[in-house]
Amino acid sequence: MWRFLFLTILITSLSLNVYLLVPIKQPSIVKAAFSDLVRSAFSVPKTSRVTESTEVINVNADKTQALVNSLPMLLSANDGVKPPHQQVKNLEEIIHRAIDAQEYFLASNLLYEIPLEDQMRLSSLKSYWLSNAMQLLKNKHYLLAENAINAFLAYAPDDLDFLRAVVKLRLAQQQILLAIKKALSLEYHTFDLDLQQQILNYAQALVRDEIKRLFELALWLELAQFTEEVLSMVPNSPQAQWALAQAQFQLGEYSFARQHLTTLIEQPNYQVKAQRLLGAIELALQRPVMVPLIRNGDHFIVEGLINNNFSVNLLIDTGASISVLSQSVFDELVSQSKVKYIEDIVLTTAGGEVDSRIYQVDEFSLQGYQLNNLLFAVIPYKNQKNDGLLGMNYLRLFDFHIDQSNNLLRLENKS
Repeated sequence: MWRFLFLTILITSLSLNVYLLVPIKQPSIVKAAFSDLVRSAFSVPKTSRVTESTEVINVNADKTQALVNSLPMLLSANDGVKPPHQQVKNLEEIIHRAIDAQEYFLASNLLYEIPLEDQMRLSSLKSYWLSNAMQLLKNKHYLLAENAINAFLAYAPDDLDFLRAVVKLRLAQQQILLAIKKALSLEYHTFDLDLQQQILNYAQALVRDEIKRLFELALWLELAQFTEEVLSMVPNSPQAQWALAQAQFQLGEYSFARQHLTTLIEQPNYQVKAQRLLGAIELALQRPVMVPLIRNGDHFIVEGLINNNFSVNLLIDTGASISVLSQSVFDELVSQSKVKYIEDIVLTTAGGEVDSRIYQVDEFSLQGYQLNNLLFAVIPYKNQKNDGLLGMNYLRLFDFHIDQSNNLLRLENKS
């Protein structure tokens, strides 16, 4: 019995010595965790990935699978027994493959493993990444391009090349104002005064190009709206002020055009042009305007503009002392523009007395003939062909004549 016990103790001792003396090769905890991180990033089913076409889905899936298959070899090559430069080289290959597989946020996280001192390698990775994003943009894969750009900016928020890529993305998506707003914000990402001036010139060039496009197409309303937005971002932009004054002149909004021109009189590059346009405005105000009318039986309908942004079709009624809006049109107006309540009154109409509320609008114009603070009565008026009535509270302030043969309303300022 004691011999069996002695033999058991001897065998156990030998086994323990062998276990302690022979090294067992196992992956490090760090490398195992890293491997799990990478694998989990690629564990999303193919059908759940958000892509822009079947072709992109297939390419992305193939590249992802290729990266997954190569990870064991790449990770084993990146252990602590290799020289530091060899570790970085292997990590660079992993990042390249992640970019190819369009796993941009994984690649962004891996960038932190590259030493900041290794600027050459970081610059190489950035160039590869930016080229990938621009190719996606060229192929109109806008969602993927945006993911690529945003992922790199998560690592380097002040990188001007990728910030400019955001501008290019917005331009490609026809989001011109967003592109300009982003371009203007670039100057806050650098302290270099020369770069800040280059950025400002770049933003001004974008504004100039859009103004030129709208001007050539004679899209005056769109030009006015665009330049007003630009001026909300850059209040002292002479090119935006000049373009807005031209658009307002073409729209017949002479008083507004004059306001913007007065600020340009002192600008050397705009002084002569501004004075010439002011002269054209004065001539336009001296001659009568012929406003087209729509015939409706024995009556005429004219299109007017409230607060410079709300269009209404009003039946001309020389027997009405005050202009009228239907309740439904008024409800739509107040959802888009501000009006001022004045009072409740009782109106006498052809159908009898009607309870009404009086509201004041800031502006009302016909072909540039504008009145400020015009009053409208709001009643439950219903007519499928017009939105209300144009009464004498507007018409009496002008010398007017209805040309029934040519369906025109002649307006002229009273002397």
